[in-house]
Amino acid sequence: MFSKSFHTSLCVAALAVAAPAGAEASTTGPLVIEASDDWIAMPRFSTDIAAGGVFDFSALVDAPAGKHGRIVVTPDGRFEFADRPGVRARFWGVNLVSSANFLPKEEVEKLAVRLARSGYNTVRIHHYDRSLAVEGAPSGTLDPEALDRLDYLFATLKKHGLYISTDLYSLRRFSHEELASFGIDPEALEGLSGGEAAGWFKACLPLSDAAFEAWERFAHAVLTHRNPYTGLTWAEDPALIGICPVNEDTLPKWVDRATGRLKERHEQAFAEWLAGEEAASRVDESRDAAFHRFLAELQIKTNRRLFASLRGIGVTVPLTGTNFENTPGMVAIREAYDFVDNHQYWNHPRFQPGRRFQLPYSFHQRSAINGHAHTPRVMMPSRVTGKPYTVTEFNFVRPNHKRAEGGVLMPAYASLQDWDALYNFDYANRADIVLEGAFGGVFSIANDPVGLLADRVSALLFLRGDISPARGRLTFVAEPSIAYAEQNTSFPTAFSRLGLVTRIGSRFGDPAAIRAELPDDTLVVDRRSSSASPAKGIHPADRSLASALVAAGVLPAGSVDAGDRRFRSETGQIELDSEQGTLRVVAPRCELFVLPPRAALSGEICSAANGDTFGTVSVVSVDGLPLTESARLLVLHLTDAAPSGTRFSDATRQSWEDPGKPPYLVARGDARLTLKLPGHARYEAWAVDETGARLHAVPFEPADKAWTLRLDTARGDIPVLAYEIVRLPR
Repeated sequence: MFSKSFHTSLCVAALAVAAPAGAEASTTGPLVIEASDDWIAMPRFSTDIAAGGVFDFSALVDAPAGKHGRIVVTPDGRFEFADRPGVRARFWGVNLVSSANFLPKEEVEKLAVRLARSGYNTVRIHHYDRSLAVEGAPSGTLDPEALDRLDYLFATLKKHGLYISTDLYSLRRFSHEELASFGIDPEALEGLSGGEAAGWFKACLPLSDAAFEAWERFAHAVLTHRNPYTGLTWAEDPALIGICPVNEDTLPKWVDRATGRLKERHEQAFAEWLAGEEAASRVDESRDAAFHRFLAELQIKTNRRLFASLRGIGVTVPLTGTNFENTPGMVAIREAYDFVDNHQYWNHPRFQPGRRFQLPYSFHQRSAINGHAHTPRVMMPSRVTGKPYTVTEFNFVRPNHKRAEGGVLMPAYASLQDWDALYNFDYANRADIVLEGAFGGVFSIANDPVGLLADRVSALLFLRGDISPARGRLTFVAEPSIAYAEQNTSFPTAFSRLGLVTRIGSRFGDPAAIRAELPDDTLVVDRRSSSASPAKGIHPADRSLASALVAAGVLPAGSVDAGDRRFRSETGQIELDSEQGTLRVVAPRCELFVLPPRAALSGEICSAANGDTFGTVSVVSVDGLPLTESARLLVLHLTDAAPSGTRFSDATRQSWEDPGKPPYLVARGDARLTLKLPGHARYEAWAVDETGARLHAVPFEPADKAWTLRLDTARGDIPVLAYEIVRLPR
């Protein structure tokens, strides 16, 4: 499981023990990542991008943002700009979080240039509301200095071609007087984390006019003030492309956690709902099913009120919500949105009771590929068929030692599913990470060489459309009687795994009605449904689903093996082996490989044979031509990285005790890359640093009708994670 690239420091004996390649370390002492033959020091790490370098993807950005008019949703469920009808709009970006949204003005320009050169065309401004509001003052009172900095950030991002997405409530605090007016006992929130306290407001909002009015005052203050740097209000600025009124407001989650007066208010509202004529007619429902139906209807009603408030002040951008959870019971709520949004993490940290975001953190350290591409797969069914789909938060979380696989998984399957926008969470969650390269937390890719480089290439692949979308479509019909009865049950695994082959989504209601509305779709229902009728193209989501769809000609033969281990997309471009932990993506302008130790994979043009360390190898055309015609290729070779002194409780790396500090260390890894490039052409290859600047030439010679490049992260004086191959003029 673990390679020899782990040096274990035993505090008691003060000894360093290396786990043998391919085996687990037997020591029970702490593991400390230190510079060694297997962990190579990175003397400096810069987030800048060299102008014109191999990582300069600024050609993807069409500045200024908003030049083509406001964003609209098309009848077939895509984004486009009002002044560019018929031209698809897609987005890949990052989250700026908390104080990272309030930088000194002289630094904002640098950040905007850096993000634009990364190829990003959008930024989500998130967790800003707590800093923008004046603490203790009535809702809607904004701090003038913070607002000025935020306005300048908005305007500067816009100037450089980066569109803005945001929410209007995430972590903002309220005075004791306001909380009491909502019906929340202020003492009940004492000792809770910011997110847990925010959950109480989210649970309270549907039942309290005072809570709604507090939300509205803040939202209107943000959206209707005039930005002095653009001359427009946020509400009328075409650079704003999406709003979520309340972040992660999935009502069942927060109501389940409520206690005291708030819990009693929901129970009372439920009792009143049960007494109604419509609810009384459904005597066959269990109490739990009825309660979840009640919560869904309550959330839909609340969303209408939130949306009406925003439309009433001139907001025209698409609106969404309920951007968390993956259950059939959420489909009814999401169908009312302009677009569907969701969040998903791989290896999100777990915390000790009462110590949220306090060390030590726990991590499972598994591969998402071994979990059948768990992230992004489990999100796929939550897309509502016929609506745009975005992911405003995702991350393959540090210090998972296989997180580099996210840089292949996300662009590959987001493209196959034909999604519309993705945002890595996050670029930075503190100002000092942006300004000084400070280290901290587990999400910020600005201080993670692996996460940062992987996401840059992901943006390039997705925005350019290098990986083809699936042509077919499966729609899961969430039937109310089943969806509400088991609210906390996820979509069937048998269905979500088919997202590794073709496009999938969901609808809510009666299968016969959905059949009439979507005559060309193949429908899938819960295995317990009485509506299954393969003769009518409605299949049960049982273990035989994949084979039944292959037999019916819906899926290509060979797209899913008998053991549900290997999946090949209907486009033929993506192949995943969950047992071996490999992923292969082969398209004209890119070939990407996820490689466990000593694994080898081949594409049409490239073959990669890995050494003893888990890694990913990506070969991408920079100029947009097919690989064999391109004059400039980028090769990315990612293993693992960690700050010096990173400490885990033992060699499993499942308990993270100390995040370490710079300088960064890169795990030693090597691979052999072979490319079938034209033999008559002349090429040269360069090792490049994280900015894309050339370091030194590397051997790249033809042999046996192919060109070979030896990849080694320990090549030269500093770790090498990327290479540039240039075709020379004849």
